[in-house]
Amino acid sequence: MSNQSITYRNALLKRLSRADLDLLEPHLKRVDLPLRTPLENAKSLIEDVYFLESGIASVVARIPNGRDTEVGLIGLEGMTGSLLVLGGDRAAHDTYVQVAGDGYQLPASKLAAAMSESTTLKALLLLYVHTLFVQISYTALVNARSKLDERLARWLLMCRDRVSDDRFAITHEFMSVMLGVRRPGVTVAIQELEGRGLIRASRGEILISDRDGLFQIADGAYSEPEQGYERLLGKI
Repeated sequence: MSNQSITYRNALLKRLSRADLDLLEPHLKRVDLPLRTPLENAKSLIEDVYFLESGIASVVARIPNGRDTEVGLIGLEGMTGSLLVLGGDRAAHDTYVQVAGDGYQLPASKLAAAMSESTTLKALLLLYVHTLFVQISYTALVNARSKLDERLARWLLMCRDRVSDDRFAITHEFMSVMLGVRRPGVTVAIQELEGRGLIRASRGEILISDRDGLFQIADGAYSEPEQGYERLLGKI
């Protein structure tokens, strides 16, 4: 693809040097990413990686009898294919689009070849993988120790960071998977945040009315991974 007039929104692509971008750009393909598009399948070969320009992808762990929960969130700050960066070739979990958007698709083989050629490219992507693992560890901590309204507040803030909009489309069904709880529990938590004037929920949509209020409700569950991202990868 021609690279003369491209302005990337993806934070990783924006941080790459011109030399490292030259290794990737001939193989990048702009793609739409509709809701529920599968990006990785658990235990399957990683054929492509995706650098999101908009929307959100969820990394979802699954055990038998339909017990699914989100363990990772990816937006324009990152990419899929973390295990590929680490030298693996198969996905540990399912990854699919939670909020529709678009991005760049890159064959896994082309990324592997580029990382073999450039130590600076691999170093940057390894730093990103580190930040994703920190996010995942905090998700485990929060799911084990925080109340549902705190978990929901954190999750809404994380989504807000990635869509750069106070309004985004999401269903109660999806939120139940993302938070690992039954739908009635999600409904109660949403009503509690609505009652405090922090959000407004309509069918299939959430509007954040008070970001600072959500931050207070999250009670320390949000911000450490986010600050770590900037600390490791630097400001643009």
